Amino acid sequence: MQPLTSINFDQLISLAFSLHSTPGSYAFVLGAGISIPSGVPSAWGVQEDLLIQMAGAEGETPDDPFAWYERKFGEPPSYESLLERLAPTQHERQQLLRGYFEPSDLERELEQKKPTAAHRAIARLVATGSVRVILTLNFDRLMETALKDLGIEPVVVSHPADVHGLAPVHTMQALVVHLHGDYLNPTAMLNTQSELAVYPEHVDSFLDRIMFDYGLVMVGWSATYDPALRGAISRSARRVYTPYWIEPGSLSPIAENLRSQIAAVKITSNGDTAIGRLADAVDALSDRESRHPLVPAVAVGTAKRYLAGRTTSIRLHDLLQLEFDNLHQQKDLVLSRTGTESPDGGYARMLAQVEEATLVPTALIATAAYWGTDESDQWWIGEIARFTAEISAPGLRHVGELPLISALQMFYAAGIAATASGRMDLVHRLLNLHAEDPARRRLPLSQLLSPDVVFREDASPGRHLYKLLSPLFVQHLTVGTKNFEESWDTFEFLRLVESTFAKPSSVRLAEVARETASHLDSARQRMDAANSSNDVDEHDAAEKSLRLATRHHDMQIGGLADNVSVWRPYVRVQNTSIEVFRSSIGQKLRAQLDIQRAPHILAQAGLAGGEPNDLKALVAAVDVAIGIIGRDVAIGSLPGGGGVVPDNFRIGDL
Repeated sequence: MQPLTSINFDQLISLAFSLHSTPGSYAFVLGAGISIPSGVPSAWGVQEDLLIQMAGAEGETPDDPFAWYERKFGEPPSYESLLERLAPTQHERQQLLRGYFEPSDLERELEQKKPTAAHRAIARLVATGSVRVILTLNFDRLMETALKDLGIEPVVVSHPADVHGLAPVHTMQALVVHLHGDYLNPTAMLNTQSELAVYPEHVDSFLDRIMFDYGLVMVGWSATYDPALRGAISRSARRVYTPYWIEPGSLSPIAENLRSQIAAVKITSNGDTAIGRLADAVDALSDRESRHPLVPAVAVGTAKRYLAGRTTSIRLHDLLQLEFDNLHQQKDLVLSRTGTESPDGGYARMLAQVEEATLVPTALIATAAYWGTDESDQWWIGEIARFTAEISAPGLRHVGELPLISALQMFYAAGIAATASGRMDLVHRLLNLHAEDPARRRLPLSQLLSPDVVFREDASPGRHLYKLLSPLFVQHLTVGTKNFEESWDTFEFLRLVESTFAKPSSVRLAEVARETASHLDSARQRMDAANSSNDVDEHDAAEKSLRLATRHHDMQIGGLADNVSVWRPYVRVQNTSIEVFRSSIGQKLRAQLDIQRAPHILAQAGLAGGEPNDLKALVAAVDVAIGIIGRDVAIGSLPGGGGVVPDNFRIGDL
C-alpha cells in the first residue's frame, strides 16, 4: 500500500485539509463508476437488458435493441415507456427492477450488490460531519445503505417533487439526492438523451444553490451523457472551494472540457482507494487535533476499529509508531540509560512509571496480535527486541535493565493474545526472536524475557506481571477470565519448551528421549499383543519389558527436565497422585500429543523444530520440571506441625 503522501495523492491531502478545516463545505457527485464494482449494472445496462427481454418476448434478437425499439414503437426507449409495456402496475415495476439492484441469496453470499469501499468511506466522512450533501446519478441505494450501516438516517430525494419543501441543506446531517431517480420510483427514472438534457426549473434552482454554496468532488462520473448536470456545474461562477475529479483513467473529451472550465483538480485513482485514503487523512487530522493521552481501553477500541476493515488500516501502523516513540522517550527509560536512579522516588517510582507508560503500547500490541495479520505483525514485532537493545551497562544494574520491563510486558501480552486467538505461528515467531542480553550474548526472547530473569529479586516473579495484564485481557479485550488464565499458562509453558529446545545441551537429551520413547511404544505394543493372548510367559516378559522401557524413558525425561531453566513459574499445578505434581496445561498438552495421529498444531507451527517426537519429549520434561517445583512449594507451605497438601494451585500464590 502506498503511503498517503505519495506523489499520486498529494491532491488528496489538500482536500483532506479543506474537509477538516471547513467541514460540510463539499458535496460529492457520484456516477456509475462508484457502483459498478459492486455488481450493480449501470442505468444504460439495465435499460439494454430490459430491451433485450422485450425483444425476446417478441421472438426477436436484434443486434441493436435500442434501434429495434425505436423502429417498432416510433420513439426512443425511455424507462417510463419501457416499464409501462413490461410491467403495467407500480408494484410490478418495482419488482422487475429489484432484481437489478438488490442482491439475490447467491449474490449476498458472494458479497455482491453491497456498498463499495468508496461508499463506506463517504459514509465515514458524513459520520464525522465532513460531508453532508451527496448528489448521485445512480438508481441504486448503496449510498443510503452505507450511511445506515453507520447509524445515519439520510434525507433522500428520489423524485423531482421531493425538492419542494426541502429543509435548508445546512441543517441536515446527510442529504442524498437521486438526480435521475431511483429504482423504487420507476416513473422518475431518467436515462434518454432528451430526459437528461434538461432538469425541471425547480431542480435547476436547487442545483444552482448547491453549486454556489459547495465545492464538488466528482467520483466515477463520465459527464458525457448528462448535459443538464454539466450545465448546472458550468454556469456557476462562484469557485470558493477547489473542485476535485476522481477518475482512474483519462477523462472523456467532454469531461476534460468541463474540468478545464471549472479548474477542477484531477486525482488519478479509483474511488475505493482515493476516498478511503481521504477519509483516513481526515480522521488522522482530527485525531492529532483532539488527541488526549490514550488509556488501554481506548487503545484497544481504537486498534479494533482500525483492524475491522477489509484491508488493514495504515492508521494502526501510525498509531503504533507514535506510541512506541513516546515510550522510547519516557523520562525514566531515558534516565535508565545512565544507570542512575531518579531523585524523585528512586527505583520503585521509576519502575511504576515505566509499567504505566508501557500499558498503551501493550494494549495495542495485544489487540494486533489477537485480531491482526502477518502484515500488521510487521508493525510491532521488532519493537519488542528493540527495547532489550536499550539496556544500559554503566551504573546500577537494576536501573539499566528497566527497558526489559517494557519488553517483557509487550512480549507476554503479544504471546498470550496470539495463544488465545490460536495464532500459533505467531507464538513460535515471538519465542524465537533474538536479542542481546546485558552481557551482549545473543539469546532467544524465550530465554531473555522470562519473569524469573527480569524480576529475579521477586519471590513470585510472574505473579506481578499476571496481575498487571489480567485487566487488559479480561476487561478490555474481553477474552474472559478462564481464557486468559489458560492462555497465560499455555504461553508460559511453551516459552519454557522453546527456551529449553534452544539450549545446545537439550539436543542430545531430546535425541535419547526420542529413542527411549520409541522403545516404550514398542513395549506397549508388545504388552497389548500379550494381553490378547493366553501365553502367560509372554505376558510376564512383556510386562517386564514395559516396566523397564518406562523407567528408562522417565529417566531421560527427568534428565531433560533438569535442563529446563525455571524457578517459580506462575502457572497452575495439580496433584496427580500421592505428592506427584504436574502442570495443568502440561497434562492437557501431553494428552493431546499422545492421542493425536497427525502432527499437533504446535508442531505444525514449528515449536521444538517442528519435530513431533521432540515436542512430546520437551512438553513432558517441562511438565515434570514444573511439577517438581509445585511439589516443593506445596510441601513448603505446610505449617510446622504438618497439614493437608494443597492439590490445585498457582505456584506463587502459596
